[in-house]
Amino acid sequence: MLYSTLDMRRLFPYVFLYNPFVVDLMDITVAYFHPLLHPETVKRDFDRLRAAGAGSIVYAIHEQEEQRWQRELERGLRQAQDAGLKVHLSLSRYGNLFAGPLLVPSWYTFRHPQSRVMDRHGRHHDISCFNHEVVRSWLFKEIEHYLSAYPINGIFIDEPRNPDVTCFCSVCRALCPDVTDLPRFRRRSMVDFLNELCACVKRVDAHAKTTIALLPNDLSQLDDLAALPALDTIACHPFWYLLNQDVASVEKWGHSVVEAARRHQKRSQLWLQNFNLDEIGEKQLEPAFTQLLSAEPDELACYYYWRNNVNPMSVWQTTLELLRRIPRRQLYWHSSSTQIKEKEVS
Repeated sequence: MLYSTLDMRRLFPYVFLYNPFVVDLMDITVAYFHPLLHPETVKRDFDRLRAAGAGSIVYAIHEQEEQRWQRELERGLRQAQDAGLKVHLSLSRYGNLFAGPLLVPSWYTFRHPQSRVMDRHGRHHDISCFNHEVVRSWLFKEIEHYLSAYPINGIFIDEPRNPDVTCFCSVCRALCPDVTDLPRFRRRSMVDFLNELCACVKRVDAHAKTTIALLPNDLSQLDDLAALPALDTIACHPFWYLLNQDVASVEKWGHSVVEAARRHQKRSQLWLQNFNLDEIGEKQLEPAFTQLLSAEPDELACYYYWRNNVNPMSVWQTTLELLRRIPRRQLYWHSSSTQIKEKEVS
């Protein structure tokens, strides 16, 4: 009798968790939200991530940063690729449309106040309306610039913001004259905007990968987003501790994402919350990790020494031990690179 990979995983789970020769394995992505200013430190960090089994990093950039340190950005991202890490760039807080590691305002929104979302009472909010063609044009030009100027393998769309407030700006009103339909129109136009964004990436570089990461509160959008033709990966941040949810929620959220991705022949990516943990949260890292694995995503992701942990060293060491349970793919993703031996990282 022939079994699919999924059947084999269910029948022989320990083989798939610990056997390095299994073909259909998970990829590992790590968010590296640290400065690229010191080449020796950056090289050490990237070598550690490769030794931990990572194949990709997510690097976040804010609008003002690229203008100040293009050389460091190009050198640092090149170092990542030289270490065997694919680079996925996150456009953080651009137009205040996406999440990002720093709570900084968008330069574009500040300099173009006419682009802001306006509620039914005429009050403006600190986010640009994605239905403005000038906003889309600006953002797509930024994407074209980064993909053309820097060593980048993909664009990571981090928690796209669909604000609770319905936009009543002149552009939205013109596109949707029926005021009663504006909330639904806003949701539909958000999907349309993300579809155009992903298509823009593919026009510039057909090989560049596109990823959209959602919070659990936004999983109602899963099927609409997973159906986007130019989207490669649908991701979720099942941050149970940050959201004050029981750790058992991780498995439920994870299965929802993986199932939606499979329905639309897309890749799935689940993130481990290894930041903002006190001692209690740190003890729940392993069960959260186990639940992520049980959902059988294509990729598992986490953060490298990220913020606000009570015991930062301990949290990373625990994360590292958990990552080592995932069977490795070939250590380097491009065949011309020199293989490095896996080493102990502490």
